[in-house]
Amino acid sequence: MKNILIVEDEEYMLDLLKIHLSDEYTITEARDGQIALDYIENQVFDLVVLDIMLPHVDGWTVCERILQKGNTPIIMLTARSELYDKVKGLELGADDYLIKPFEFEELKARVKALLRRYDHIQKRDESNNQITFLNGRFVIDNESRQLSVNNQVVELTAKEFSLLTLLASHPQRVFTREILLDNIWEMYESRDLRTVDTHVKNIRIKLKKIDKEINLIKTVWGIGYKLNIQEDIK
Repeated sequence: MKNILIVEDEEYMLDLLKIHLSDEYTITEARDGQIALDYIENQVFDLVVLDIMLPHVDGWTVCERILQKGNTPIIMLTARSELYDKVKGLELGADDYLIKPFEFEELKARVKALLRRYDHIQKRDESNNQITFLNGRFVIDNESRQLSVNNQVVELTAKEFSLLTLLASHPQRVFTREILLDNIWEMYESRDLRTVDTHVKNIRIKLKKIDKEINLIKTVWGIGYKLNIQEDIK
């Protein structure tokens, strides 16, 4: 069974989450952010359901720590409905976002969709281990799910890595935001086109930290994005 970490300080909500998920998944619970961080340091989880408002350490910090350690999918929960909170969660690298109150059947569907997507990514990687381009300056290693630029590893979230890999697999193609959503995000996840823009922005920021002159992803105005290279990918 897949192992899910639920981080929620409200006892009533935590109990409901366990009731609805424990029939299909192994559940580990954490009632505050610090306990969650302790678990994350010592265990591997297939998915994290993460509340934002937590005692001791907030959900934003927990999210960042999770993604520093790997590409564990994250569904964030919050009672807040402001756009700022949703955008912040996506910018940090969370995969999905639910506003309380929500239907538990919807949560279960989103959990299944995320786990299926990550399983699919892992299977796809087995048949195509590496993509290199621009004279070897850029290397996408599907086995380790890492991007290297000028021999430096660029830490990408799972969605960022999948987005870049899709663009790199078809270097001459312009992808609309709708197509990128359809290929990388599940039907139960956010369908907001700005989600794609946010992930592209994050990739660009990370690349600029290595080389300020890098302009790898080109915006095709009014359409979407394409890989900005002068050579064919090997």
